[in-house]
Amino acid sequence: MGTKRQPFPEKLLSETNLKLSVQTVIILSLVVMLMACASSLSQAKLTLAQAQVLERSFQTEQALALYRRTLNEASREVRKRPSAQGYLLKGLAEFKLSRWADAAQSFSLAASLGEDKAESWAKEVSLYGLALSFEEQGLEKPAVRLFSILSEKGKFSPLTRASLGKVIDHRLSSLNDNPSSQQDKILSDSIKIVEKALADDPGCGFYHYLLSQLLSHQEKYQESFEEAVMARELGLPSEEIHRDNDNQIIFCYRSLKQSMEQAEFTQFNKTYKNWIQRWKWPDEQTPDWKRR
Repeated sequence: MGTKRQPFPEKLLSETNLKLSVQTVIILSLVVMLMACASSLSQAKLTLAQAQVLERSFQTEQALALYRRTLNEASREVRKRPSAQGYLLKGLAEFKLSRWADAAQSFSLAASLGEDKAESWAKEVSLYGLALSFEEQGLEKPAVRLFSILSEKGKFSPLTRASLGKVIDHRLSSLNDNPSSQQDKILSDSIKIVEKALADDPGCGFYHYLLSQLLSHQEKYQESFEEAVMARELGLPSEEIHRDNDNQIIFCYRSLKQSMEQAEFTQFNKTYKNWIQRWKWPDEQTPDWKRR
């Protein structure tokens, strides 16, 4: 007798297919959820990066709009899926929007979820907000003390730079309230402070800008010019500071034209013209932005 053929197990196959289908749906759902999570965070990161590019090109209103969008995207993300990255992005957007207390809270939450650097950022932003409050109320001494601490020991570089700017602003604003001998000391000490910051962060255009301003007060116009050129080349944090730096370059040019011997100024003028051609200035005393 031949071997009897076994019937095809259709029921078994049907059950197997059903199990595979359910597993596939579950896996696909998990993949979609993970992709949604990743894409949401990625979108917030992308928006933040776009805002930073616009800010560097002094398109302030457009940059602020994108920082607000970043905040909205990050806020939605942390409501659904709290994460260190999400809160860090939220805090960065809040910092850019000058929401100091909110930024400090977001950084603190990021730290609690494993982002180590955010813990110090939270403390620094909180102190910076407090220093600004003191300043607004006319309490200069405690404000300057906090700004000094943040500029020397801070880890969050945008805040550290802003704090040093505040320290130098306060020092310069009090300059005329002191006798001549004391003024020289204030300027010398201020230059040392900025040079120390530059030693740690030589690529910061804002620090070069501050040093240029201080050297100009000492009537060291060629050194001031050189620092202002470096500041312009490295980039500055706002259009207002960028334009003030250009005005400083022109002021140095005028001062050196009056004080230098003709041969020395002729040599300097060659250098000066090379720079303004690079910047596309129409002439020695007209920055490119004055034509816009």
